[in-house]
Amino acid sequence: MLVEASAPGSLMLLGEHAVLHGKHALVCAVNQRMIVSLQSREDKQIKITSPALGHYTTDLAKLKMTRPFQFVTATLYRYRKHMKLGCNLTIHSEFSDKMGFASSAAVTVATLKALTTWLKIKLSPLELIREARAIVCSVQGLGSGADVAACVLGGIVAYKMQPLLAEKISYHFPLTAIYSGYKTPTVEVVQQVQKRFSAHPKIYKQLCQSIDACVQQGILAARKKDWQKMGQVMNIQQGLMEALGVSTPLLNDIVTKLRQQSKMLGAKISGSGLGDCVIGLGKTSSLSFDDKQIRTIPIEISVEGVMCEKS
Repeated sequence: MLVEASAPGSLMLLGEHAVLHGKHALVCAVNQRMIVSLQSREDKQIKITSPALGHYTTDLAKLKMTRPFQFVTATLYRYRKHMKLGCNLTIHSEFSDKMGFASSAAVTVATLKALTTWLKIKLSPLELIREARAIVCSVQGLGSGADVAACVLGGIVAYKMQPLLAEKISYHFPLTAIYSGYKTPTVEVVQQVQKRFSAHPKIYKQLCQSIDACVQQGILAARKKDWQKMGQVMNIQQGLMEALGVSTPLLNDIVTKLRQQSKMLGAKISGSGLGDCVIGLGKTSSLSFDDKQIRTIPIEISVEGVMCEKS
């Protein structure tokens, strides 16, 4: 049997950091996808191939989480008791894992969908989100699951960890993504923020509450297709990200240049910060930066979430 599953990358619109503390987030799927093909084998070997990451071979009995395929092998390990035979997995990505399109969530969701389809295990969308979130957390030690929800459902998604909320809001508006040229791993950024506010827990709590208020306003705006208000809320949350200490002078400069565009309704960093992408609500004319590593990435919101075919 051959199974092919694909999941979209994603970008955080609102709710970074606070979502890890039980607050809301607004996240969207983007039209660049991670594709995982699974071919069943007649023996118990597992072979993983990726043009970007290379090759890995192991036996089903020796399966364990292994870098650089940690999210794929962690998914296989979670379902190893259901596997009687091995398989070949081939991974292709339409975007780089160096960019903040949540490649870890996308490859986890695509692998999980391909694997459970092959094993004839039925998971509802919410069950798929819970399973993929648990796998990501087992690898990283943390993870809200907001990016996972966008990968599963597609579109714009209102999200909360507990009790689990994952509401797809199908409307979409033009987005601009600008990659800053570098990325700091999410776990490192979260640790830096925790250290920064270790002596000021009340201030950090208030910042998270203010971010949550932005998200809830953003969710209402998305439901009503009030993009002017959405842009205003994004601008406000950018100020809160600066207060958290995760928006660098370079990121601030990109945000400012985006806001100066006539058709741009709002702009902020997307993701945990200290690098990665800046997103703008609206389309931009050509922007130029002295640093050639900074570049605009053509994206659109993907209505489709995870998809799977078998033959």
